Amino acid sequence: MSTGPAYGSPGYAQRIVPLFSGNGYIIEQKILALRDTFGIKDRNGNQLAYVKKQLVSFGPKFWYEDTSGQRLGEIHGKVLTIRPSFEIYDAQNQLRARVKEKLIVLIGSKWWMEDASGREIAKIKGNVWEHDYQVQDPSGGAIAQIHKKWVTIRDSYSVEMLNPAFDPFLVLSYAISLDNTEKKENKK
Repeated sequence: MSTGPAYGSPGYAQRIVPLFSGNGYIIEQKILALRDTFGIKDRNGNQLAYVKKQLVSFGPKFWYEDTSGQRLGEIHGKVLTIRPSFEIYDAQNQLRARVKEKLIVLIGSKWWMEDASGREIAKIKGNVWEHDYQVQDPSGGAIAQIHKKWVTIRDSYSVEMLNPAFDPFLVLSYAISLDNTEKKENKK
């Protein structure tokens, strides 16, 4: 697995996944699916992609695919770590980002995202367990707002991109990683 360009470098001028070029998304978990499967739609309800969880793996592993089944990227959860962490890969299997959780939070955010070189590029502000939080850049500028819709029969998240310079693929992966961790915590 190779490491992609640092976030904010010329390699990020294009979207990692060109399908995710808008500023509003809906993540809906499919019900009656054999595996955890999420549908990603634009704000008009057009199906853009699916995110599917591998049935058998050492640690949670998700992959993105478009509506014709072509792979768009992956999320790999790490299990042999002290704290939950996820790695986000593009379709060429290049590491684009990592999502990590702090062990002890005295001040600041419990969750953060770093680029492939280890530089912090985003953090969470708000309550992840209440499913209403903002993704911010390291200086506190708004990147995206994520909100879980509570009056549905399946998990459904609204993702509003507030900073067009930040790649939606990374924010969507952030939300799915946190959803997976929250569900695992609730099973304990």
